[in-house]
Amino acid sequence: MPQPPEYVDQVANPVWDLLTKRRLDFGAVPAVTFLGATRTELSSTSLENAVAKLAGALRDEWCLETGDRIAAYLPWHWQRVVWSLATWSLGVSLDVEGEPETAALTVCGPDGIAAALQGGCEEPVVVSLHPFGLPITDLPAGCIDAASVIRLQPDSFYAEPVSGEVTALILGGEECSISELIARAKMRLVQLGLTQSDRLLIPNPQLDDLGGYLLAPLVPLLGVGSVVVSDGPFDRASVISQEGVTAFWEGP
Repeated sequence: MPQPPEYVDQVANPVWDLLTKRRLDFGAVPAVTFLGATRTELSSTSLENAVAKLAGALRDEWCLETGDRIAAYLPWHWQRVVWSLATWSLGVSLDVEGEPETAALTVCGPDGIAAALQGGCEEPVVVSLHPFGLPITDLPAGCIDAASVIRLQPDSFYAEPVSGEVTALILGGEECSISELIARAKMRLVQLGLTQSDRLLIPNPQLDDLGGYLLAPLVPLLGVGSVVVSDGPFDRASVISQEGVTAFWEGP
């Protein structure tokens, strides 16, 4: 099997190469922290590992390839960050609440099963929201537990070249390529004045909030310290004190 190349400035796979660079530079440093019913934190190494296992499953188990589309009914959660980075590393697009009937795969959280089934999907892939990503034991018939497939994948992933012009995200009918998402994320970071030492909190954004959707997965990859995502009400003073948050995403 060919060995993955070391990171170089000439990016062959925009998202995966940025993720690899993050791990090489800041392996043990937190990349994504999720504040929900429980607190989950992924280091740069853990994030790359989770993305590698999912990308491997998407390619080798679900047979997805560049140009395919996933209908995504994913909640605001650290798993959405992982699914975003894994699909973009494959050149596969996430169509937010898109049509399951014309998608190569439909993915949802436990609360999105009804919407996926009503949209015409016969076998939705359901993502566990367990803090450690453990399998779901009581899924309805016909549903596929994502964790049971993903956990069997290798911890490493050989990323093939992906063009930055491939569609990465479809949100509210608007299509954005990988290059466009990265460019927009960089612009938002400049507007926010964020640096390598900052921690950006993104509370539960509106479904059509492109900024919230692209900043969560890309902030750690673009030179900012880390991102904190929260799916419910939060106390600003407490989050600043306990999580070291230095900036907040307030929406469009």
